[in-house]
Amino acid sequence: MKLGQSLGSRKQAILLAVLAVVLVLAIVRWRPGAAPAPPRPGPARPAPDGVFAEDAGPPRGARRSASKEVSPDEVPLLSVEDLGARPARGFADTGRDLFGLSEPTRPPQPTPTPAPPVPGDIRFVGPPPPPPLTPTPAPPAVSFKFIGTFGPRDRPIAVIQQGDQILNVRTGDVLFGKFVLRKVGYESIDVGFVGFAESETRRLGITP
Repeated sequence: MKLGQSLGSRKQAILLAVLAVVLVLAIVRWRPGAAPAPPRPGPARPAPDGVFAEDAGPPRGARRSASKEVSPDEVPLLSVEDLGARPARGFADTGRDLFGLSEPTRPPQPTPTPAPPVPGDIRFVGPPPPPPLTPTPAPPAVSFKFIGTFGPRDRPIAVIQQGDQILNVRTGDVLFGKFVLRKVGYESIDVGFVGFAESETRRLGITP
């Protein structure tokens, strides 16, 4: 009786051990990230590009191999210049401050047009200018003084003085070859000039 019980217990232990091994294999097989079983080798068939399937890359779903480990000696050293801002490629530094208050560049001034040549210049082309007008001669200055009148009212006589010379004259008389007595009044006389229009006169008041 005891022999039969020991044989049954041993069979149960072996069965439990086999089930445990199968369960561990199942867990290892279906664990996430576990490598799939390699495919069975089959006959080589040409790929669409003429390359055999054996030469193609790894099948889809396969994970890439682990990254290459980097040694601490291969890490480049950083300097202060590496921390500064670098200008973008394709843009050269022109040295111009966009936020400065410098005066904008003014456009160049147009070239002044030279003045045309005037008459008398060797570059002038055209008829010569007319001769300047002859200035009108001015009448001579009156050199005598009117000192008084006498005689009848309708034909008064004027008394004039030039230096030490005293003359009594009437209307129409020529004085000193240059002057003409145009009118004799009670307190003044009108003096004209020889060779000038009758309207060209000078009025002299009596000299006290």
